[in-house]
Amino acid sequence: MHLDHTPENCDPANLRAMCQGCHLYYDQDHHVRTRAEARRTALEASGQLAFEL
Repeated sequence: MHLDHTPENCDPANLRAMCQGCHLYYDQDHHVRTRAEARRTALEASGQLAFEL
């Protein structure tokens, strides 16, 4: 896996072999952010207006 979530960065210091459980745990925050971004993009594409505080 790429520690910085950039597949183009194949520097050995950026790569780790992990079991599925460890990989999911390591990526937990990244998945939360990308899930929120994908949801927001889908809502905007459907014509839903965004409300920001």
